Amino acid sequence: MQKLLPLFAITLATNAFASPRIESDSIASRHDMQLLRDNGAIESAALTWPWPMGRATPDSRLKIEDSGFGAPLNRFEDNYEEESELGLRKTKTSISLATDTLPFRSFGSQPREQFEASLSQSWLSEWFAGNISLTYADNPLDGDEFRLDGTYLAIALGNWSFGIDQVDRWWGPGWDGSLILSNNARPVPALSLTRISPDAFESKWLKWIGPWTFNTFMGQLDNDEGDRPGSDARLFGMRIDFTPFGWENLDIGLSRTAQWAGDGRPGGLDTFKMLLLGEDNRVNGVTADNEPGNQLAGIDYRLRIPGYNLAHYLQIIGEDEETFLPDANMLLAGIETWGKLDRSDATWRVYFEWADTRAGYLRRDPTPSRDFNTAYNHGIYRSGYRRKGQAIGHAMDGDGVMRSIGGFIVQENGNLWGAKYRNYSLNRDGRGPHSITIDPVEGSSLEVFAELNDLTLLPFVSDQRSAISHPKLTFGIHYIDEENQVTGKSDSDFGGHVTITTSF
Repeated sequence: MQKLLPLFAITLATNAFASPRIESDSIASRHDMQLLRDNGAIESAALTWPWPMGRATPDSRLKIEDSGFGAPLNRFEDNYEEESELGLRKTKTSISLATDTLPFRSFGSQPREQFEASLSQSWLSEWFAGNISLTYADNPLDGDEFRLDGTYLAIALGNWSFGIDQVDRWWGPGWDGSLILSNNARPVPALSLTRISPDAFESKWLKWIGPWTFNTFMGQLDNDEGDRPGSDARLFGMRIDFTPFGWENLDIGLSRTAQWAGDGRPGGLDTFKMLLLGEDNRVNGVTADNEPGNQLAGIDYRLRIPGYNLAHYLQIIGEDEETFLPDANMLLAGIETWGKLDRSDATWRVYFEWADTRAGYLRRDPTPSRDFNTAYNHGIYRSGYRRKGQAIGHAMDGDGVMRSIGGFIVQENGNLWGAKYRNYSLNRDGRGPHSITIDPVEGSSLEVFAELNDLTLLPFVSDQRSAISHPKLTFGIHYIDEENQVTGKSDSDFGGHVTITTSF
């Protein structure tokens, strides 16, 4: 499989029918799912997206209603009922407008270009689910005016789904970034396999793992590196989430990705076996000619403090390997709290997140001069851990540090209003390939954003059953201020983006 058609994806299935899923394009939906998870309504971790709705059996209504978070459960059940109807869905259209400079991409929906227009059609049957999405982008940075991002095909086989897709993936507990796989770069066309129900092992030796899920994919990066070996490499990913001993306060994720094969590089089963065994370092017979590729791996977790609406999360991703463990690690950590407004069914969440993409924090012999210019870069794959020039991991690319504080409110009708502030340093050593800046940059940004799923407050949308069916509005307004540390030049930008989605 040297090239994959950029179409379709396997998604989810329950025992009875192919199941809908929740994508990584809605902060409000993720917030609702995390509230359900923290209050015992679902037993599956909410750390990996897309998230199959077939994993949820929200039968703990009394428990969650007693907690005061009944509105998120109602929204989930309404969404599940709507998305589980068999047959063709309504055709969706969306138009996005944006200024030429946008903040770093994070969890949620944000245009990639200044003008985008898309048309999509989805369907669901007992064994198949699919979505065809066609997007036109005006004057895109990567040259692809027509895109199939968001397209997938699903087939249900028991508790597993198989297929081929081109959809955004987000692995990890972070709200502002993921060190290994985020929605920063455009999605990779891939074959995929997903375990749906999180049922625990029945074996007494494995039962301690608790509820667990599994995701893996094999994709095509289609990065053109010219005639040199490594162009058009494949991207492999594998992740397992589990809740040890069934303790619902702790969710753990293990992730692994790898660039391998490509033009002029070995791509057979022997090479893939070496990749799986972690035989990447040039020792024990591994040479520049048979080295399997560029791998990242690590662990993340989210720990809720029992009895409190407070959680801590951490992600550690290594760019290297030593004694079969990730080495040259990048770090991301955060803390979040949430609650319900008095005399209202509105809920809220506030988080603080810190991330550092300099590889080497946990080395046995950390050397800053060596640790810089490592993350997301590689000697064989010169374009690095990127697709079409954008980092597949954290949006600030390698050798950066970012501190974020954000918060939002979700009303009973599902409308979200939020804001976030970021302070960051980019490419701190000023060396090596980088997708954002060659020189070191210090900057900060302030963003106000909203996801409006109920627009009945507008005069032309007086009824959700009107000619404009289920219109949704997403927008953001931002201010960015940066200073180049080499030239001393300061630059600021005020802008925004807006997306309107309708169906008919």
